[in-house]
Amino acid sequence: MAVTSFANDTYPQFREALTAIERVTSRIEPFDPGTTTRTFRIALSELGEVGWLANIVFEVRNLAPQAHIEVLRLETEQVAQQLRRGEVDIAIAPIGIPGDLERTLVKTQAYRLIMSVEHPLASDEVTTARLLQLPRVAVPSDSGSDQLESIQRGSSTYRRPAVVAQHFASIPPILRAQPDLVAIVPESIGAGWAKTWPLVVKPLPFDMASLELSVYRRSTTHDQEILDWLSQIVLRAIVALPEHFETITGGE
Repeated sequence: MAVTSFANDTYPQFREALTAIERVTSRIEPFDPGTTTRTFRIALSELGEVGWLANIVFEVRNLAPQAHIEVLRLETEQVAQQLRRGEVDIAIAPIGIPGDLERTLVKTQAYRLIMSVEHPLASDEVTTARLLQLPRVAVPSDSGSDQLESIQRGSSTYRRPAVVAQHFASIPPILRAQPDLVAIVPESIGAGWAKTWPLVVKPLPFDMASLELSVYRRSTTHDQEILDWLSQIVLRAIVALPEHFETITGGE
């Protein structure tokens, strides 16, 4: 069923009303994770949902079994305002969100080249000249896509991406179906996929700045005790528990 324009227009007001009720309730009663029925709103990218949402849900429900979790799609152009307005409690996003929002660096990852085990270069060294000539899959939402595009445009052998996909999850099946294609992804994602897909992960032949991810907190001042609690839960879920990128499996 398609979402109506009326629903799109009224949902933000509805959510704001729910948030206001929660704020009033929290002032009357002290925060108790064991009994709270609050809704925690977390902004995550597609890969954030795959890699860490299960951990976050486990940690929250373990201590606050009656709480609710609402995941909002991470929109890097909007998330700063969402955090300032209190529409989002926590966001996991690349470093570079504008403003003076409080954040904690949680991940620094190098980028890696990934390809099918059937790719002609799967067992060979991949030089810069070779890589820039290879047809590749790109995802515009990747924080490293602009950096990679700049590197490639600086080469006389620049080649546009052969495939521009909207979701990272589509990359493994594309590489399996089209073994001549390659992709460049964060290291942990490539390593996770290589566990369940017939893929090979290789180092890049050129320097590329690492992906840096931070946990950002909303900047509104209400319910700081609750926000401190949620922040610690999310940090522990990301740093202390295994990631789940391999769950995008090859199947049969």
